[in-house]
Amino acid sequence: MASDDTSWSTAEAITYDEFAEKSFSWRCIEEPSLRSLIEPCISETTAALDLGCGGGRIIRLLERLGMPENAIFGIDSDQTLIQIAHQKYPQARLVCQDITQTPYDAMPKIDLATAHFVLQYLSVDDLLQCLAELHRLLTPVGYLAVGLPHPARVAQQAGVSYFAGGRHRIPAPWGGLTRSSSLTVSDYLNCLIEAGFALRRIAEPDIRKCCRHESGAHAYAAGPTRLMVLAQARAIS
Repeated sequence: MASDDTSWSTAEAITYDEFAEKSFSWRCIEEPSLRSLIEPCISETTAALDLGCGGGRIIRLLERLGMPENAIFGIDSDQTLIQIAHQKYPQARLVCQDITQTPYDAMPKIDLATAHFVLQYLSVDDLLQCLAELHRLLTPVGYLAVGLPHPARVAQQAGVSYFAGGRHRIPAPWGGLTRSSSLTVSDYLNCLIEAGFALRRIAEPDIRKCCRHESGAHAYAAGPTRLMVLAQARAIS
């Protein structure tokens, strides 16, 4: 996560971690879509960075896709979540740092970056700063996978126009409220392009068929609820 007013108490961080990997949206929408985006990008030599790694659910996915734990790096601003991730994945290389504090000096060159449900906290300026730093760290033609709450859903939950701008408090599925920017789909995509990325795949994933009769499905039935993007670093002259 990013810091600022998105910071959590220890109890809130633990609650979020207990929710995140078991949540309906992760199991039935986000994880299958993210897996399909990044699996073709992974080989036996891949090094990966998860931006906003939280308690490590992306680290677990990367391991399942064949990556050794010591080839996975993570950054998160929440000390409690970093400690939880370290307990689960002691060989992963994790740093407690606000993602807007660039450069990421502790990070080496990487082949794959993931930024899942973290960039929505950022302003356009901070978003561009983070994307530029990821582009700097990625090897030539490396990949970035981004997962976001769909901007249309953010607007609907906040009860504002899709083009309202600013930041809004919206219900957090793990309880209470969370904040999200009201950037549009085109805002996110144009920021990626401006930071030097070429867009490779864009998805607005639906609920997996095997999950559509679960009790949590009704909250995500009126999609789109998620926006997933795979981008590739381009050489900047």
